[in-house]
Amino acid sequence: MKKKRILIVEDELIISEDICIIVKNCGYSVAGVTTSGEGAVSLAAELNPDLVLMDIILEGNMTGLESAETIFSELEIPIIFLTAYADNKTLQKVLKTGPYGYIIKPFDERELRVTLELAFYKHAMERELKISEEKYRRIFENIQDIYYEVDMNGIILEMSPSVEVFTEYLRQDLIGKQIDDIYAEPKQRKEMLIKLHDKGRINDFEIDIKDKNGNIIYCSVTSKLLLDDNNKPQKIVGSLRNITEHKEMQKYLLQTERLAGVGQLAAGIAHEIRNPLGNISSAVQFCITKYKPSREIEQYLDMILRNSDNANKIIKELLDFATPREINLKKGSIIKILDNAIELVKARFHKTGVNIKKKYSDKIPEILMDEKWMERSFLNLIVNAIDAMSKGRLLTITVEMKDNLIVLSFKDTGKGISDENLNKVFDPFFTTKDDGTGLGMSSVYQVITAHKGTINIKSKVGKGTDVIVSLPI
Repeated sequence: MKKKRILIVEDELIISEDICIIVKNCGYSVAGVTTSGEGAVSLAAELNPDLVLMDIILEGNMTGLESAETIFSELEIPIIFLTAYADNKTLQKVLKTGPYGYIIKPFDERELRVTLELAFYKHAMERELKISEEKYRRIFENIQDIYYEVDMNGIILEMSPSVEVFTEYLRQDLIGKQIDDIYAEPKQRKEMLIKLHDKGRINDFEIDIKDKNGNIIYCSVTSKLLLDDNNKPQKIVGSLRNITEHKEMQKYLLQTERLAGVGQLAAGIAHEIRNPLGNISSAVQFCITKYKPSREIEQYLDMILRNSDNANKIIKELLDFATPREINLKKGSIIKILDNAIELVKARFHKTGVNIKKKYSDKIPEILMDEKWMERSFLNLIVNAIDAMSKGRLLTITVEMKDNLIVLSFKDTGKGISDENLNKVFDPFFTTKDDGTGLGMSSVYQVITAHKGTINIKSKVGKGTDVIVSLPI
């Protein structure tokens, strides 16, 4: 086993030689000897010893205390002080430097051996602790989940830096604040606290938090209640995992299955109803032509024809909805398609008095898409926005690039959608319009997802609705 190497700093030659003998008798080797503080700093950097035995009072301009501070701060080599003075003033000065030992001269071999062994042990433990702290600091700083600590009043004591990626809040801005402030549903925290007090820990408890912009992030929480020495609740520690993508995928699969099921049902019903409707329409037209009915009867027959035509129109939409989309992809400009859709409803803007504002980022790339279906989808979204607003209101259409996605926003200032209805927007046959079929948004959903895109809706009653479409490039 390699011997530990010790640098001896002592300005009295006879004492220095005695210390060298004792050090060797203790099983260590002497790395070097010097008589000054300046020499100690220079030799320590050159020889990199395992420990320094440092006299406090030295010749030269640098004291033993000063050189010890320099050596430890720059090289982290442990220091044991040697001194002939045991007064309280000297002791206080020594303690401020954080020494690994303190020996009063003269001393014997046993004293030095014990002090050296304790110093090496302490230094080894401190190095292990530092390595461990560094390891956990790296984990803490790079962990993807959010680690957090809160006291029993809900004050945030600690949060890992990953919270900044999660929520866009700065970590230091959250520490000391109420954790309730980031909950989208504060009642979820109350429910979680009840479970924690009951069981002491929870696993995979789902909550919704808000990011800095008010967007909802779905999270899975694992937490533990820590108790103090009196067995009373002290604080809560735990982690938050972002499960938003998982929840969105669940929602997508559920919606896709629902649309497929409704589509099959709609197709069956449509075919069964279409023939009787055709017969009704033909019979009415025959009666009008053959029997020359009175004006009053003809009005009723016209009413039957109009309603028959409306029913036939709905059936056509049902069949379109139920028929799998044939997406013919070719490269094109999303801006051009969007402007075409806006142009088609230009008269509607004038008629309703609704204003439109376009905010397009520069250099939006062309993408593969079915221009016909994409235009129909944008048209549907624009018409819905217009219908939700009164005269003088504003529709803002934004197109920008975000993370290799073209993100389109259709933001109106209309009446908004209630939370209850927001969950039904993409359901077939759901509509709040008197003359709507409830198939428009379902169709839009099908088209966007067929292009491997996503569509999300944010809305506040009385404030308006923002429909966000993201399409991969």
